[in-house]
Amino acid sequence: MADQDREAADPQRAETQQRGRPNEERQAETERQRAEQRDRRQAQRDRRQAQQQRRQPGRQRGNPGQERRAEPTADPDELWPPLMGPGWRDRSTRVHRMLHDSAGRDQRGPGRGRNRTAPALSRAEIVDAAIAIADAEGSGAISMRRIAQVLRAGTMSLYWHVANKEQLLDLMLDALLAEIDVPEPTGDWRADLRTQARNERTMLLRHGWVIDFLGGRPPLGPNTLLQMDRLLAALDSLGLDVTTAMNILGTVQTYVMGSVLREMQEARVQRDEERADVTPEVWEPMRTAWRNRLDADGRFTRVVRFLDAGIDPDAPETRDERFEFGLDCVLDGIAAKIAATPGGEAP
Repeated sequence: MADQDREAADPQRAETQQRGRPNEERQAETERQRAEQRDRRQAQRDRRQAQQQRRQPGRQRGNPGQERRAEPTADPDELWPPLMGPGWRDRSTRVHRMLHDSAGRDQRGPGRGRNRTAPALSRAEIVDAAIAIADAEGSGAISMRRIAQVLRAGTMSLYWHVANKEQLLDLMLDALLAEIDVPEPTGDWRADLRTQARNERTMLLRHGWVIDFLGGRPPLGPNTLLQMDRLLAALDSLGLDVTTAMNILGTVQTYVMGSVLREMQEARVQRDEERADVTPEVWEPMRTAWRNRLDADGRFTRVVRFLDAGIDPDAPETRDERFEFGLDCVLDGIAAKIAATPGGEAP
């Protein structure tokens, strides 16, 4: 009987010991978590501030000390085009104004949540968290619930700042385009477009999931529009009409996207081969047998010469070289087109 009493008392004793954990230890753990959150948010704010300073929409091209406009638009939402999707602006603007008037008084009346202030999150923090999730787990992992877990916030609190997942994706894409450093026009349009192409490729390879959305879902947010404006400025001296200039930018971007897509496919095949443990000792006999079958067929003489040359068209060490070769071809073609365009100046 004494043993039974002892066993019954054990859970109670464990619970008592847990409740008896020193207050100082619990407080220290809480403070540590809060400090980590503060540090993370401060780092995010510093990064965004640095990006905003580099990409101030009102900067005068070629004269960093001058401003084209006295003040940029106060509300970034107003820079987005209309009809960005159902309810794009609803939750982050209208709902907030419905619940709080200009004096800050709560309009909800009595009941649950009265006198509660809006969550301390910011839209930028939500976008940063969503990008981090997509980078680590793929775009399919993005959800309001998952973002709330990362930010240690309530899921519904995110809707104070973001209308829905569609708007979030637009904001994510526009934020990533801010990572592409578009130089001020140098007077050498080829050099400027080459720099842009290289920087865009770097961003796309850093955030591989973006390629699935850029072609069919241009965000057209402030960062995207600013990038477009600066790239058009690189072509100002050529005397082109706006349609031709936009076609040139689209051609370069299409090449970059296609090149990056090819690189990603190559990397995926390489990973599959590594996982399958396909060694040169295993591959070479199969390759030789395949080459001999093609040669015996008689229709693939040029392919056989290519195989005999021992060239790997997907070699990782040649990706930069292949990208530059293709970019040269694109820019050479654009130069020839400009020279043949009425009113266009010879490059």
